Amino acid sequence: MLGRLVVISFLLFSLAIEVQLEKLEEPECGFFDEVQMVAPEAIPSEHQWVVRIVVVDKGALDNTCLGVLVSKRTVLAPAHCFVKFNRDAKAFSVHLGVHNKSAPVGVPFCFSNGYCVRPAQEIRLSEVAVHPEFDPKTLQNNLAVLTLQQDAKLGQNVMPICMPPPQLANETLKKIASQTFVVAGLSYWKDLKQKTWVTTHSRSFCQSRNNKLLTGSNTLCGYHTRAEGFYYGAPLVGMQVKGHVTQNYYLVGFQIDIKWDNKRMLASFLAIRNYLDFIHKNSDSLIVRP
Repeated sequence: MLGRLVVISFLLFSLAIEVQLEKLEEPECGFFDEVQMVAPEAIPSEHQWVVRIVVVDKGALDNTCLGVLVSKRTVLAPAHCFVKFNRDAKAFSVHLGVHNKSAPVGVPFCFSNGYCVRPAQEIRLSEVAVHPEFDPKTLQNNLAVLTLQQDAKLGQNVMPICMPPPQLANETLKKIASQTFVVAGLSYWKDLKQKTWVTTHSRSFCQSRNNKLLTGSNTLCGYHTRAEGFYYGAPLVGMQVKGHVTQNYYLVGFQIDIKWDNKRMLASFLAIRNYLDFIHKNSDSLIVRP
């Protein structure tokens, strides 16, 4: 009985948000809805900026890295997905709007009750701009800006995330600990897109819990509320508030490392605050909600 209620709730969430999004002539960025936020599982029309990256490594396709869509033609992702120690990995394409990682791209994914999710898009890459100070040994400055060969088709399951206004970008590193964000992405263990909350801690605390966790002056770290093992690159987002009303999600960073601390998942995220100039120089049409 409980399982049926969860499925019914999931469908109501999805259908309500799809109708809402269809009314928008041109979805902008960072779509937020309180009904979605409290749902225990990610739904297709939620966190639509999650991107699956496809690279060619030693002749084989690898799609275990994620990125974040920040405009119709721009995706941010970890540089180590493209630059390996032997530097033979090559960029290939991205998949947009993936809800079920096992479903074929370009084919609608349907649940057993008949509700279908729009097909994921595949778009080839035209350029990969790796941060000039990226170190493949230490993974410092682990950032790449990807340019797509054509515009993404925005809609119910594909939308860019808003870039942070300057004051919010500064706050993410000034106040490192005790902030709450959301991380969403594809999981190592589950087929469907997942999400969870992250409460940040000081870098010294995270290092004391697991000294192998990748941290640095440009990172945030914290525990996943749920023990989800997201692929690297899973976007970390905050909520932009006006008065007492949440307006939209905005980008804080993306996951670059995860480690276990007993039965809890401890994660490290590259914060984009100090990389905004590099991102703007290699991007177009980024959206900032004032």
